[in-house]
Amino acid sequence: MEHDVEVVVEGRRVSLTNLDKVLYPEAGTTKAEVLQYFTTVGPLMLPLLAGRPVTRKRWPDGTSATPFFQKNVDSATPSWVPRTVMRHSSKTITYPVVDSLAALVYFAQSGSLEFHVPQWRFDAAGQPRDPDRLVIDLDPGPGVSLDECAEVALRVRDRLGSRGLDALPVTSGSKGIHLYAGLGRGWPATRCVEVAKQIAVELERETPKSVTATMTRSERAGKVFVDWSQNSASKTTVSPYSLRGTALPTVAAPRTWDELARTGLRQLDFRELLERVEAGEADATVPQPSAPDAPVRRRGSAADAAPMLASATTPEEFGPRADPDQWAFEFKLDGIRALVEFDHDTRSGGSTVRLVSRNGVDLTPGYPELLAVPEGLHGHSGMLDGEIVAFGDDGAPSFGHLQRRMGLTKPGEARAAAQRDPVVLLVFDVLQLDGTSLRAKTYRDRRTVLDAIRLGAGDRWRVPPLAPPDLGEALASSREQRMEGVVAKRWDSTYRSGRSPSWLKLKHVHEREVVIGGWQPGEGGRSGGIGSLLLGVPDGAGALRYLGRVGSGLTGAALARLTEAFGELASPASPFGSSVPAADARTAHWVRPELVAEVRYSELTEDGRLRHPVWRGLRPDKSPDEVAEQW
Repeated sequence: MEHDVEVVVEGRRVSLTNLDKVLYPEAGTTKAEVLQYFTTVGPLMLPLLAGRPVTRKRWPDGTSATPFFQKNVDSATPSWVPRTVMRHSSKTITYPVVDSLAALVYFAQSGSLEFHVPQWRFDAAGQPRDPDRLVIDLDPGPGVSLDECAEVALRVRDRLGSRGLDALPVTSGSKGIHLYAGLGRGWPATRCVEVAKQIAVELERETPKSVTATMTRSERAGKVFVDWSQNSASKTTVSPYSLRGTALPTVAAPRTWDELARTGLRQLDFRELLERVEAGEADATVPQPSAPDAPVRRRGSAADAAPMLASATTPEEFGPRADPDQWAFEFKLDGIRALVEFDHDTRSGGSTVRLVSRNGVDLTPGYPELLAVPEGLHGHSGMLDGEIVAFGDDGAPSFGHLQRRMGLTKPGEARAAAQRDPVVLLVFDVLQLDGTSLRAKTYRDRRTVLDAIRLGAGDRWRVPPLAPPDLGEALASSREQRMEGVVAKRWDSTYRSGRSPSWLKLKHVHEREVVIGGWQPGEGGRSGGIGSLLLGVPDGAGALRYLGRVGSGLTGAALARLTEAFGELASPASPFGSSVPAADARTAHWVRPELVAEVRYSELTEDGRLRHPVWRGLRPDKSPDEVAEQW
């Protein structure tokens, strides 16, 4: 590659210099590779930076040299980079706003490896809004592993969920894990700090030997520090997808909860994240901007629009106010959320369709069977909101079938996959029709428009019927159809991007009895003791069928009781036969399958594993034979 070049990025000229300079000496990573990384992840990273003041941490001479933070825009910064002036108590700072790929590349070219932002955005007048997301930073103290951080993360997720917030995990690229939750209106920074601190204190109170909410560094050895303070309006957090100025080129990487539930979690380097991006896997858990009018990348299209998101609740919490005159119920679909921009010309017969994910990623190349505008929309243009869904052989939505489609963007591969695992677009909202925005209309009015669109049963685009108006019947019906649950939507709600209390999701949570067949040792604070339990169900042939592991929810008292019981039940042979994956069996300690326990989980995966299991407790009143009967 040339030493110095000038490139055009989104119509802006950017000079790239010293491209062969090694910025990560230990890995040999050059500036050219760093710039290529930011160029690739830019479409995923920019929605999380846009509208926020950006503080850069710079290593112009590489990570072996001393870095420095830079907040102000300097005189060399091009005039086309947006900036906003903020007056602090003792000084005035002109911050850059990185809302374009050109700006991101420019700052990376100048040695900015880390991009730090607060949890709030500027409004149109350049003043800070309330935060649009809450963040909790899990920082492992000396002697604590990332797996132990992940166990605490699962507990934090449950507590955020009980407060109606969905948590999304990001391994920080440094030591720990960041958890983000999108917010609606009514969350000033003080409230965010208060809620985050409440959660931290609750966890410390439950497990004081392994968790601390105390800021004092001397108190963190052997513990996970639950840092609630980054929700202060004056604090910043490294952005997801940012590189880190560590010895190796690690990144702040969005992860899945399934990854956090498995042992062996580690930080990812930039090449590993690039592989996920290329496979279409890196945007599944990106923290979502929730501001109703967040800055956008391309005005007037699906790429601008952040979808409206439902807040979490439970049937017990929501049931008393589930008035069918105020709320409609839709079935919750297990698929990929997509905003659909379409245009059909009746005279020429030509049409265009664009599918955009909730993170602004273009999904269009991967789903060729959805690119024909159905007859009921011929002659129209607009934007719809829906879910791309694949169905299994039993007729129920199958995320496993859909996963086989993800990341296939080459035309030949996508067409072949469409034959093997076809999908449908289930449309549940309309945002724009024939040049008229419907966002300010009520859900009842938008639903009327949607129902008037004549989409046939044979079309790849369909409008699914509403669930029964009675909440109990709606939940029962969704269970029968193996849906994820239901979404309650206020009839009078307008369409506002971001998390909203006007849309509520009620997911099915299952409770099952299982048999314990072994355990795996923990690390750090649980070193030498029980880290997780291996669970199964009698298969009718004298063995257990493996259901996976559970570590979340195990209290100190439960661990002590299990440790005592396992002393008498230890066995040299696995009760699971050969059904335990080698990675789980390698460090397992086996026990005779005599203890019955109860766990809570969201669903069974296609390979028969418990998804998101949480320990509930032992069931000494039950025998393994009774467990076999209920499965």
